[in-house]
Amino acid sequence: MFVLELLLFCLILPIHGREALPGTGTEALGTPEASGGAQLTVYVRDESGVVFSSLALVTLQNLTSPTLATSRTVGGRAVFEDLGAGEYTAVVEAPGYLTASEHVSISVPDQQEQIFVTLKRDNDSRMVSAPAGPPILTPKLQKELSRAVEAVHGNNLDAAQKHLDAAYRLAPSNPEVNYMRGLLADRQGNVASAQASWEKAISLDAKHKLALLGLAAILARRADFAGAKGYLERVLQSDANSWHAHQLLSVVCVRQGGYQEAVTHAERSLELGKSLANSVRLTLAEALMAQDQRERAAATLQAFLKAGPPPAQGEIANGLLRKLKSGALALEHSSAGDSPPSAEAASLAELPLLKPDLPTWLPANVDDSAPAVEAGVSCPTQEVLDGTAKRVQEFMSSVDRITATEVLDHQVVNEWGLPTHEEKRSFEYVVSISKIRDGYLGVQEYRNGTQDLGVFPDGIATLGLPAAVLVFHPYYREDYQMNCEGLGRWKDGHAWQIHFAQKQGKSSRIRGYRAGLNAPSTPVALKGRAWVDKDTLQVVRIETDLQAPMPEIKYLAEHMDIEYGPVKFKKQNETMWLPMTADIYFRLRGRRIRRKNVFQKYLLFSVDERQSISAPKEVQTSDDSAALTPRPARP
Repeated sequence: MFVLELLLFCLILPIHGREALPGTGTEALGTPEASGGAQLTVYVRDESGVVFSSLALVTLQNLTSPTLATSRTVGGRAVFEDLGAGEYTAVVEAPGYLTASEHVSISVPDQQEQIFVTLKRDNDSRMVSAPAGPPILTPKLQKELSRAVEAVHGNNLDAAQKHLDAAYRLAPSNPEVNYMRGLLADRQGNVASAQASWEKAISLDAKHKLALLGLAAILARRADFAGAKGYLERVLQSDANSWHAHQLLSVVCVRQGGYQEAVTHAERSLELGKSLANSVRLTLAEALMAQDQRERAAATLQAFLKAGPPPAQGEIANGLLRKLKSGALALEHSSAGDSPPSAEAASLAELPLLKPDLPTWLPANVDDSAPAVEAGVSCPTQEVLDGTAKRVQEFMSSVDRITATEVLDHQVVNEWGLPTHEEKRSFEYVVSISKIRDGYLGVQEYRNGTQDLGVFPDGIATLGLPAAVLVFHPYYREDYQMNCEGLGRWKDGHAWQIHFAQKQGKSSRIRGYRAGLNAPSTPVALKGRAWVDKDTLQVVRIETDLQAPMPEIKYLAEHMDIEYGPVKFKKQNETMWLPMTADIYFRLRGRRIRRKNVFQKYLLFSVDERQSISAPKEVQTSDDSAALTPRPARP
């Protein structure tokens, strides 16, 4: 068993001492060429008779094979072709639903048969119903798709076409395949084909972010800004932290004359995308100039040039700076009345944000660049750190009084972020944070009333992620170099941005790595950035990365992104600041893992209720944590 632990929170893999295996999920089998066989269409409905919109796995069985073929539903149906005469059973499975089956008899070779299968909810299931993720890639499909991505990346479009044609023959209903076909068509200048492929991709996966962004880009080029905005808002509904979507929305808003909204989206894009979103500074400058905010516009353009943009965009920025210095811009705007300014700063044809991108698996490092902060606002660093420390101590008391539902989405991905294996699970979640001894805290978590690590998928246990905020606790704060970068924006408000990094000569007391449960721990140093609400001094978001790759333990990358927010308990008239989401990406021993945890359905227990619930069985502890006894668990 490999253990990545933060003493406060840890990552354990694999479970039960097994080597973690590569994903082996199945994909719809390639359809053989027609040879006069029968066709069977399986229609899947829910209890109300409505088409089952989520993905379901359909397994076709006969007397000679328990798994003759498998397929995932698209639009509530799955099609099997080239079937011989005989008796068949279609078995349908979907998360949170009871397995259902239907029998069918095929007697003639060219018969076209259809059956209807109804799925009923499993009331005893702990699985929370959630939209299914993208279909799993078979090794052959993954190979063809990865080669296609590499070819597009290297601008070898002929090779990309060859591999995508092969991938499409294997899985014509795979959304990733259709997205890449659209991307290639866009690079080849075939916009109509690109649009058709991306529309098919979102018909297969309504939340396919890159396909939605691609469609928005096409409409923006055609000056259909209202249509583009609709697609971008769909992206943000499922991923509020998409810097690409905020970036393109800023351009759309400028074209529509919504300059303040453009500023908001541009600043959010910079906050999320950091150096990757540098080109949005051109749009931000244009929106600021339209509002006659000349000093901010000039500072934005200078920051853009400092980041080393492509020469063509650098020429645009320098031209705008010359106009700002000469005062020509004010004359141009004053004669234009209320009409929007020229699109010189954010040419739709030139900005790379309108060129659909390849997928990536790992978010940007916190040190790529600092998100934008308000000019001329000094940070009361010590006051912010002291106030945050108090809020963190309140957080410790709060989490000891609640239970929640934790929804976990686990993916094994390739280097382009394409999932090769995915599992979703849900737990009743309880956590307790307590003092072990002076200078040390301990975190204990219970999922479904147990500390058994076997509840996690794929042999990987992710423990204690919300406790990352404890870097601000007085016990641990001095282990980090903390720097207040200034006052930035967070959603609709303002937040102090605090950058932190493990001090040289200070061994990590929060995180460590173990090659096994009883093996010695190797410290793992962290760096990160936190956003602290200006008014409440609550941590609203925290990002962390490895301070440096650790090849000696084959741990090469990690990124965490955790958000916190207020939860109001109406019955008790009490509000607590609690974790909302915790995303982690890491690469260990050759595997790339992306995992998202969502915390919801919080319940608050009174002191009497807590004391009336028996504690779970104690588990084996190391010497460092022997003093930590389990708190009462709330089932």
